[in-house]
Amino acid sequence: MDKTKAAPRRLLQSRRFWSSVVSVITLMIAATRPELEEHLDVLAPTITTICVTLVGGYIIEDRELAKNPEAKQKEASHESNPA
Repeated sequence: MDKTKAAPRRLLQSRRFWSSVVSVITLMIAATRPELEEHLDVLAPTITTICVTLVGGYIIEDRELAKNPEAKQKEASHESNPA
């Protein structure tokens, strides 16, 4: 498969990408709502911190799965059986 065709598919399946997109949308909504304007100085850093922490956790998880292929198989079988 051509790498140029696989890259957009990988991006759209990335939890890190979607976490960032949701965070940016949430920040935009918070910034445009007049009733939230007085709380924006607290909301913006909070939303950003949550996003950075979530993405960092995904990076650590992906690194551990790459180190341990046995855990990767276990994770894949766990996702296929949502019991």
